[in-house]
Amino acid sequence: MAITAGAWLMAALAAPGAAAEPDYGELATVPAAMLGSWKMVGERCEEGETPSAKRVDALIRFEPDFTYELTVEGWTSRGRYRVDRFRDAPLRIQLAGTLYEFDLVGDRLENWSEGDAVYLCGRIFERAGRDG
Repeated sequence: MAITAGAWLMAALAAPGAAAEPDYGELATVPAAMLGSWKMVGERCEEGETPSAKRVDALIRFEPDFTYELTVEGWTSRGRYRVDRFRDAPLRIQLAGTLYEFDLVGDRLENWSEGDAVYLCGRIFERAGRDG
């Protein structure tokens, strides 16, 4: 009987839910919803502010191994990123070595700040092409 109880306990500990991602904090795997290429489609502003009329050609690609490639107006940078889950907030991507942060809000990425500097108009990114 002890062997059966021990086997049951081991099976319960090995169940898929036992190794789930934490409710909050840095994630060990990238959620599929964030992977792929995202293109900047414009800005969304706080009430009373006007979005820039200038269209910026910006594309960012997130890979499952926590690497990214960011191309802005023909200039490309590469690096690593991390993904954090907050208790009552969207998932957040932070590009390592920079102050860039992106929140996954619905089916868009929003960039509202660089570190402590908060923008009045957030940069909005949507899926680019079919790789999303």
